[in-house]
Amino acid sequence: MLKAIFVSFIFLSLLNASVLKNKIKNLMGEEEYRTHKNLINFLFKNESRYKSGNKILYIPLIKKLQDNGLLKLGFTNPQNIILEFKSSSDAIKTLKIFKNTLKSIGYYYYFIKKMSYEKNGQLLWTIQLKTESAINPLILSKELLRNSCKVIDITRNLDNKWTYAIDTRFGKLFEAKKVLSNEMIVLRKPLRPYFLEIKANAKSISLKSISSNIWFPYLAFYDKHLNILKVEKRDIRTKKLYLLLPENTKYIKIKDQFSLINIKRGLSITIKE
Repeated sequence: MLKAIFVSFIFLSLLNASVLKNKIKNLMGEEEYRTHKNLINFLFKNESRYKSGNKILYIPLIKKLQDNGLLKLGFTNPQNIILEFKSSSDAIKTLKIFKNTLKSIGYYYYFIKKMSYEKNGQLLWTIQLKTESAINPLILSKELLRNSCKVIDITRNLDNKWTYAIDTRFGKLFEAKKVLSNEMIVLRKPLRPYFLEIKANAKSISLKSISSNIWFPYLAFYDKHLNILKVEKRDIRTKKLYLLLPENTKYIKIKDQFSLINIKRGLSITIKE
């Protein structure tokens, strides 16, 4: 009986070990893996640094590969690559996080090949872009983590297709400016529409346009899943505005209907409970 338990333990250890090595082989490519197998065995002899239970810790794993020149991402000529993102929750908010993440690491232009939502919040988003190298998975994973989204699996299919499975249950919009209740703040000259995150018990918003602005208000209110609740617009120049918040408001987008230049001096706002 004791012997059987010991054999089972050894088998499970080998199985767990193969999970990490198989993933390294997938990320590197089989030929590169075979060429550097001895180095890989040395670098990853302490596998616990790169795993949590049965889950692979991709950020330290990819960093180790890149630090040792073992992850080739460049092409000899620009190529079309495909990125496939899979997430399990909050599809609308997750899609915004994915788009913002790509922008933040310098990718603004791409072709959307497929996008599908499930009722339970799952999202499948596939894009194609032309580039001289595959998107760096370490940079992408770190940027997603800034939005409280964790990469749980990366699969490399040949050189031109990468699939990311991402846990977005705790995803946050890094760009959203957190605003406390009962405190007046000044929003400076906008480079993009203002995007605010407020407390759940907030009841109203007061806005004041700074002198010399020509503001034609546009405000959109969203719930925590980024479903739109209401849009408020004014077709006349506005100096002051007071609005009750729709129930369940979590995020607010504020801009001018026509051009951000119209609010180049900024706005002051106060959220009230």
